[in-house]
Amino acid sequence: VSNPSAANDEGITALHNAICAGHLEIVRFLVELGCDVNAQDSDGWTPLHCAASCNNLAMVKFLVEHGACIFAATLSDQETAAEKCEEDEEGFDGCSEYLYSIQEKLGILNGGRVSAVYDYEAQNTDELTFRMGDELVVLRKGDDYEREWWWSRLNDHEGYVPRNLLGVSPTFHMTVLLLFFPIGNQNENRPFLFS
Repeated sequence: VSNPSAANDEGITALHNAICAGHLEIVRFLVELGCDVNAQDSDGWTPLHCAASCNNLAMVKFLVEHGACIFAATLSDQETAAEKCEEDEEGFDGCSEYLYSIQEKLGILNGGRVSAVYDYEAQNTDELTFRMGDELVVLRKGDDYEREWWWSRLNDHEGYVPRNLLGVSPTFHMTVLLLFFPIGNQNENRPFLFS
């Protein structure tokens, strides 16, 4: 597959569809194949929003552990995945509690370390530039005037970073090793994929 994150004209990917259909094994396969866990459809829904709207705690946890952005917001109503949990459906309490707990603890646990799940180029002198996969340390989660931007450190630099570009862990990238070794006829080498 040349691009496992390819989307239709509404921005919906195979990962969005697998989540909505409740197929956890397919979700795992797609993420390991390299699907973008933060791909947004035309309404700004990420795979995490979809899993939360289904109150599927197993999928929500899997996505968070593989770099899903906790504070990503939809375009129309600016809601995070935690706000998309379906109150009248089974699994609401567990899913909602988990997501709100992660929102509260992100930037506190693990020594304040978080992962950048997107690239960001500083727009002001008090902001940090960072790349997807960079590990930042959150020093202050917002203040009286600003809760969307967190004061953080990257290497020897400090500055504000937008919290909606951060995750618990880096996005998952699968490394595939192509090995050649003899099978059958010693003069014939065949490739094998290992992950």
